[in-house]
Amino acid sequence: MNEVCERANQTYTTPAGGFTTAANIPVIMSNLISKVSGYADSYNGMFLVIENTDVPGFIQSQAASGFSYADAALNNGFLTSYMGVDVYVVRTGCFTTLTTSGASGSKTWSNSGHRVFGVKNTATYAAPRGIRYEEKFVTATTGMEIVTFGYVGFKYWTTKYDLGVDITLA
Repeated sequence: MNEVCERANQTYTTPAGGFTTAANIPVIMSNLISKVSGYADSYNGMFLVIENTDVPGFIQSQAASGFSYADAALNNGFLTSYMGVDVYVVRTGCFTTLTTSGASGSKTWSNSGHRVFGVKNTATYAAPRGIRYEEKFVTATTGMEIVTFGYVGFKYWTTKYDLGVDITLA
């Protein structure tokens, strides 16, 4: 999530109180939707990732947003979608300011107090699903070389950066 947030090309700052204030939710959502509307890929659907501390504002907003919608939210559960945007909840501390380093170099994220919004299917994530191996012939020997590998990583496609929004909580 930190990499998605870091790579998002658009920015948005919420009104004071952020997602925890119920009155802000319709305003925030309409502003976020307008940032990706009109792009050809917006038909893929939109997503919003918030932390569990943001949930009270959403629940209060859904329960107070009119008889039919409030009834549906109360009967079918909250936070599956809002204004046609799929809402995902992660635990507090997912969006962080951190520097990591390893064999492939170092990476820094500065996402504490941020959330992320965007269009679905504009990024690719690979996680290892078991280690794979290949046997390779080695020139001028009678043996084989065995290579093991696993694919892992994230890529937000450069041409799609504008379909992601880095949200700063106010």
